[in-house]
Amino acid sequence: MSSVATPVGIRRVLVVDDSRAMQAIIRRVLESQALGRTEVETVASGEAALDALERGLPNLIVSDWHMPGMSGIELLQTVRQLGHSDLAVGFVTTETTPSLLQQALTNGAAFIVHKPFHDHELLAAVGNVLSRPAVAEPGAVSTEPVQGVRALRRFIQAWMPGVPFRVVEGEKFDSTHLTSQNLLAVYAPEEGGNLCALAAANLPALCMLGGGAIQADPKDIRRAIQDGTPSQDVVDSGIAFFRDMTPLLLSQIGVSDARFKGANLVARDFAKLRAAVDDSVARADYRLSVPGYGDGRLIFIRA
Repeated sequence: MSSVATPVGIRRVLVVDDSRAMQAIIRRVLESQALGRTEVETVASGEAALDALERGLPNLIVSDWHMPGMSGIELLQTVRQLGHSDLAVGFVTTETTPSLLQQALTNGAAFIVHKPFHDHELLAAVGNVLSRPAVAEPGAVSTEPVQGVRALRRFIQAWMPGVPFRVVEGEKFDSTHLTSQNLLAVYAPEEGGNLCALAAANLPALCMLGGGAIQADPKDIRRAIQDGTPSQDVVDSGIAFFRDMTPLLLSQIGVSDARFKGANLVARDFAKLRAAVDDSVARADYRLSVPGYGDGRLIFIRA
C-alpha cells in the first residue's frame, strides 16, 4: 500500500465512528492544544477507514467498536492482516465485556476508553501513543504487544471498568502474603498432560478483582477482606478472571499451548501453594492496590 508522508511534528489521527456527534466530540478533544499539532480525519465506517489508509497511514486510529458492517475489532484485525503491525489502534467504546476487550488487547489495541468519557481520559490515552518515539512519521508508531505489568494493567482496567487501581511488578509474593483463603488456578496443555502453570491471588486480590468486576458494594468487599468470607459471586468472578486472562497469563511466564483447567479456594497451609510461591523460579509477581481496600497479591508460575 502507498504511504504519504506527513510533515514532521504533525500527528495524524483517523477517527472511525458511525455517530457524527461522537466524531465531533472526539475531534474537539484531539484538536485541542493539549496534543500539539494534530490533524484529525473522521470516517463513519470500518470500510471507509480502510479506504483512508490507502491515501496514507495515520499515526493513530481511534475507533468505535459497534458499527454497521465492519466492527471495530474486525477493523483492527484487518489492519493487522494487511501488514500494518506498527499502526496504533485505540478504542472509544461502550463495550465492557472482559473477554471481548481482552481480544482487542491480544490483537495489539493501544488503549480502550469507555463512553461516556472525560476529556482528560481520552487526552491521556491518545497522548501516551503520540508521545512515543518516532511517531512524527506515519507508520512509525510502535504497537508491539504490551508485556508484563502494562499488559496486566490493561486487562484489569477492562475487567473492572471505572475502579481505580495500581499494579506494581516484581515485589515477591511469598508464603507470608498467603491469607486464610487464596484462589489457586491451574493450567495444562491443550492435548492433556501434566500441569504446566499456576496462578494465585490472595484474599484481598480476589475480593478486589472479583468484587470490582461485578460492581459489588465497597462495604461488602471490605467486610469480605476483613472477615475472610468472600461471597460465591466474588469467587466465581475471580475464577472467571483467571480463565479469561489465560493467553495473557501464559505469555507472562513463557508457556504456550495450554488451557485453563479450573480454580479453587485453598488455605494458607496448602503445602503445594506455599512451596510454589516460596521456591518457584519461573514466575511473575504483582502487587494490586485499590483505594480503600489495601494491597493484594497475584502470582503466575510456570510449573
